[in-house]
Amino acid sequence: MIFSRFITKSRTSWLVLIATAAMLLEAHAGTITGRVVSVADGDTITVLTPEKLQVKIRLAGIDAPESGQEYGKKSKEALAAMVAGKTVQVTEEGKDRYGRTIGWIKSGEIDANREMVRTGWAWHFTQYSKDLNIARLQVEAKDARRGLWAAANPPMPPWDYRALKNGGASAAKPVPERPAAPSGKYWINSNGVRHNSSCRWFGKTKQGHYGAKDEGKGCGDCGG
Repeated sequence: MIFSRFITKSRTSWLVLIATAAMLLEAHAGTITGRVVSVADGDTITVLTPEKLQVKIRLAGIDAPESGQEYGKKSKEALAAMVAGKTVQVTEEGKDRYGRTIGWIKSGEIDANREMVRTGWAWHFTQYSKDLNIARLQVEAKDARRGLWAAANPPMPPWDYRALKNGGASAAKPVPERPAAPSGKYWINSNGVRHNSSCRWFGKTKQGHYGAKDEGKGCGDCGG
């Protein structure tokens, strides 16, 4: 009888220990803590874990200018100022097609993903995120003309830039062919910004039309 009670009590103790361990594992599942050892651009970092593993993280919910794009360097610098060399906590949200961990980055009290959008150095990546908070932060950044929104003609969104760079392969819709521009005409983009023929954006935006000098508002770069 005594031996039977001992076995029952031991079994109960082991079950409690196993349940507690499972709860602890579950609590820590999906999170990575480590030091940021590299910032590739405005939405990609590498974290070194205590186990000396390097994990590449793609910030969830946002899309920053590519390295070759205008504002790409400033966007990278903005993210680096928040997280470079610091210990961060990453809440995982899965993997992307390149094998990178998609995650939300906390550096102290800073939510790096949302802060990049709030300060105007990244877009809300609406193709993969329906986060209403990020959407609101982008509207605020645009209204306040923060970061890349301070330019009279903000840069092309990075998803369009990648699509054009890849020959339109990843674009949701093919880029339509442009008719030859009549001599002396101007390119009016979908926002009503006018570009003259010397401008790098002349005939390059996905939507727009050729117009006259008195149409739209002048581009901040070429003056229209």
